Amino acid sequence: MVSALVLCLFVLNTNVWASIEEATKAAEKIQAFYEATRTFTADFEQEVYWRRGEKVRVSRGKVWFKKPGRMRWEYLWPEPLLVVCDGREVFVYNKNDNQVMVFPSGKALSSREILGFMSGKGDLLRDFIIERFERLGEEKIALTLKPRNPNAQVERLRLVADAKSGAIAEIWFWDYLNNLTKIRFKRLKRNQKLSENLFRFAPPNGAEIIRER
Repeated sequence: MVSALVLCLFVLNTNVWASIEEATKAAEKIQAFYEATRTFTADFEQEVYWRRGEKVRVSRGKVWFKKPGRMRWEYLWPEPLLVVCDGREVFVYNKNDNQVMVFPSGKALSSREILGFMSGKGDLLRDFIIERFERLGEEKIALTLKPRNPNAQVERLRLVADAKSGAIAEIWFWDYLNNLTKIRFKRLKRNQKLSENLFRFAPPNGAEIIRER
């Protein structure tokens, strides 16, 4: 009986360590993919689930990344919205309201904790604690992560990636109010030449400008 219990505990502990090792390798594979990525573009679909009222908001558009730390998100549906990060500041332009909000890059929602490793400024194993590893069939894997440093924007993060390449197909993140945002990438292209003009933004004439410090 004792021998059986010891054997059972040994098997359980072996499975736990195997999962930890597998999870670490998965994080390293995802990190390596984006360390070798200079630029990428993709179509995206975003779903925001508001805990209060259980509302869902769906948006679609196109995204461009270029190292170090430059991003451009063009929301095309249901309403136009432009988000540009030049590496120092993030500009959010609402065309319908003719309003521009300006944030320091570290305070924006697309900051290091969420998308930093994709744009060359973050490290998954340094910035996060791995909470869970999943195999989603033969082609995809998923990691659930928690930021090592408390962050009001991100309480938890889930990455769904290609099991072979490490390319991310989906990003889920929860804030501390438990609102969930899901972003799915499609038709991803990497290491193509991208114009610097994509990552520059000049406020239109007459636009209201609001700066966050």
